[in-house]
Amino acid sequence: MYSSPPALEKLVQELSKLPGIGRKTARRLAFHLISGDREKMEDLASAISNAKNRLVHCNRCYGISESEICQICANTHRDGELLCVVERAGDILPFENSGAYKGFYFVLGGVLSPLDGIKPETLHIPELIERIEKENVKELILALGSSPEAESTALYIDRRLANLPCKRTKLARGIPVGSELEFIDDVTMLRAFEERVRV
Repeated sequence: MYSSPPALEKLVQELSKLPGIGRKTARRLAFHLISGDREKMEDLASAISNAKNRLVHCNRCYGISESEICQICANTHRDGELLCVVERAGDILPFENSGAYKGFYFVLGGVLSPLDGIKPETLHIPELIERIEKENVKELILALGSSPEAESTALYIDRRLANLPCKRTKLARGIPVGSELEFIDDVTMLRAFEERVRV
């Protein structure tokens, strides 16, 4: 019986750990990578290593940056009265691509999921509360998607901010239930953002 070389199996195993990549796709990717020339594979390995070494979390919003403060947080022309809360750093991109939003962001680092051991203190919720208390945030936009965990996270944050004057809103219709924000098209994102409603 044929058995794959250990180096190939290790590559398949590592690729299959990526989100949305099953073992079959991982095997196809692995064969594609090793079938190409060595230079292309080395370029990919170098890009991964370079990203890992250079990219950090922004100290202010927890997005991805090459410096302590990301380009968005450093932009003095953005609207400091608007703060959009997202689950992951990748969720910022659809908003920026849509051009609908000119405020700042805050990345929670996930959503509440007690069964998985994800509690408020596991996420950046304490830092979010502190930022809203210290800054002149007039509107907090909870853009956490539409999964049950995201909904419960939005409600938890809303309750924690009950005594603060900032308005809390969430994205309106157009976002399919259970969908990931990073896969939403620009027009749908623009409509959901413009028609946001109070929490």
